[in-house]
Amino acid sequence: MTENQFQQAKANLGYDVLSLLSAWNAGAPSDLLKVAAWTGNVSPGLIGAYSASKQFMANYPLTSNATSYHVIVSTGGGDDDLPMFFMDSTPLKWVTVGSDTFYNFKSAYTDDSHENIYIRWDSLSRTGVMFYWTLSDMTYNGGETLQGLIKNAQCIGMLATNPSALYKLLKATNIDYQTFKTLWDTGIDSEYISSIPVTPIEWISTVSVIPREEYSAMYASGINAVMVANRALQAAGFEPLDSDDLLITSAGYSETQGISAGAIDGIISATGIKFKNIYSLKRGTQTPLWYVFVKKPDETTGPLHAVFVDGNGAIRPVTYGGTQFNVFDISAVNLAGATGTEGYQKSLAVASTYGYSIPQYAQQDYYIVSLANQWAYAMPYEFALAATGGGCPGSGLAQGYVLANIIRSWLPLSDGQYYAYIGVPAHCKEQVLMEVLGLSAARGNYFTTGTRTASDASAVGIAIRWDPVKNTGKAILVSYNKDAVNAIQPASNSYYKTMYWALWYITQAFPGKELYGTVTSAYSIAKSVTLTSGEFKSLIAASDPVSYIKDFEDVTAPSLNVRVDDSTLYMDINEEGTIFYSFDGRTWNVYSAPVKLGKHVKTVYYYAVDLAGNAHQVGSISVPENQAQNTPEVSYGSVTAGKASVISWIMKRIRSDDSSAVVEEVTGQGTSSPVNPAEHPGSASSSWFIPVYAAIILAVGGLGMYLFRRRASRSNEATWQPGK
Repeated sequence: MTENQFQQAKANLGYDVLSLLSAWNAGAPSDLLKVAAWTGNVSPGLIGAYSASKQFMANYPLTSNATSYHVIVSTGGGDDDLPMFFMDSTPLKWVTVGSDTFYNFKSAYTDDSHENIYIRWDSLSRTGVMFYWTLSDMTYNGGETLQGLIKNAQCIGMLATNPSALYKLLKATNIDYQTFKTLWDTGIDSEYISSIPVTPIEWISTVSVIPREEYSAMYASGINAVMVANRALQAAGFEPLDSDDLLITSAGYSETQGISAGAIDGIISATGIKFKNIYSLKRGTQTPLWYVFVKKPDETTGPLHAVFVDGNGAIRPVTYGGTQFNVFDISAVNLAGATGTEGYQKSLAVASTYGYSIPQYAQQDYYIVSLANQWAYAMPYEFALAATGGGCPGSGLAQGYVLANIIRSWLPLSDGQYYAYIGVPAHCKEQVLMEVLGLSAARGNYFTTGTRTASDASAVGIAIRWDPVKNTGKAILVSYNKDAVNAIQPASNSYYKTMYWALWYITQAFPGKELYGTVTSAYSIAKSVTLTSGEFKSLIAASDPVSYIKDFEDVTAPSLNVRVDDSTLYMDINEEGTIFYSFDGRTWNVYSAPVKLGKHVKTVYYYAVDLAGNAHQVGSISVPENQAQNTPEVSYGSVTAGKASVISWIMKRIRSDDSSAVVEEVTGQGTSSPVNPAEHPGSASSSWFIPVYAAIILAVGGLGMYLFRRRASRSNEATWQPGK
């Protein structure tokens, strides 16, 4: 396309959509596009990571329950989300080595957002392989431009011809336990990494990275799976599958038989099953292809008649009590029970049937049963996205959904603002937070220390509402009273206990349910701070973000944006605080909404005080002559700062109108010294102002009110009015 065509398409579609369409047109593999759609767009970084991750997995596959992948990324590049999809390396999973726990994903900040460390660890030998890499020079582009789309297409073409040219290997070596532990503690520390002695490893750089994509074969596999399931259902006396039933499957992610998304199309064509009832679980590419069909229950409690069909079209029967069942009830009622009970034995039977000869952390049995039961209870759509997106659909994920809604209520977003989050500690809640709050490492707004504990045992995480226009953010350290929730959660029931906790949340403690308020009361804000961009950078780079927030002292003065337009004064502060303005540099008023300027106003003075008491120095802005209107000049008397009209000031403090957004930064131009907020009635700490000044008004009595009304009636002045 031409540059003009690109600009028109970008204006109508947005660059993100345009990059997806362009990559599809350039022949990008469908599994790459799936990741790109979740991350937001296609970039050379995404394509480079596609190549690096596929070649790493091919050279070092997971071979036993003792092997696992661990990834450290430098947040903020398109390369960061790939491991969650292809390597099943997420903030939710971990391995334990002795007394230490290592998660499978750690995202932190470095100066080079394209650096990555991939590790395959073997818990039995206590050794691993480290692959330290960054993007090659050819994968950098000029941003959201036409040349960026062209660069994407070039990189996509190289996936088939020269994939190893898309990344640059910085260091590859075998590592021992102490090195692994230090890497996980320090993150991507180039100085430490350079000190690691090199033990040569085998590496084949010519490994193909594009999987087989036999759409027709996968389509036929889906249709065949439906036929097999229907025969089993009819033999057991049930109706064949229809649009209201449920499909839980690895199709869409499994690549053991090639890219498997086409199988879902085959199932839809054979059953008419609704899209909302298709749960394609985000799992690693080496997960076997399988299908679980579940009939819609008559009641939310079940029964849930399920049929399991493997990727070869064979039924996996459940063996219980010496009998094989091609159709087995996996409802929570049947699976409930403590050790040794009938329900417990059924749980073990299900686990045995749905197991695979792949590493333990990739097993599916628990998730299948849990998801089917929560589907029957009509779990919220956002929660379902998180549950199918790689999260363990149990109590941790349910608590994450509660936390996400609490964060949205504590930190509501305005236009252009977005969330960032630091998981300390990380666990299953991370997946739902990412889904609901729009977080990801590639977007540059999700960070995790990759640890199971925090320096403060009550800490849950750090949520940030970032304003890119004001270049500041409000960060809150969230604390959690675990005992308070445990006191009202139902008792566990052994093997599937967390599934029942999740059902309890869905039915009783999610938003809109009876016990939601009780659960949310267990969460609190331990500390709230305002961060500049530099302070935000220091926070995410801190080895202990919790301690950083707890020890943080706000000593930065607020910034102001001030402009005059159409004889109206607009002012905005970059953080929470109070703005003051004056027409003579002596009489100060609290700004709460745009102010109409009188014809005699030539200069406006201003300053501000944030919640920590830091003051913006007094500045001034000249009012152009053509802005002066024949409207009465606003005035509140001629008293000096700190003694402004009591009544008008109280009225202003009571109002809650948001000031209009401004776009022009006006720095302080005055020569006055900063005003001490403690000497001014607008101090952010004066929560006692209403009773104090109300008492003054009562003491003054009728005389004060009479003088106020008389002054307000003067022909050359105007009193303050709500909304003006």
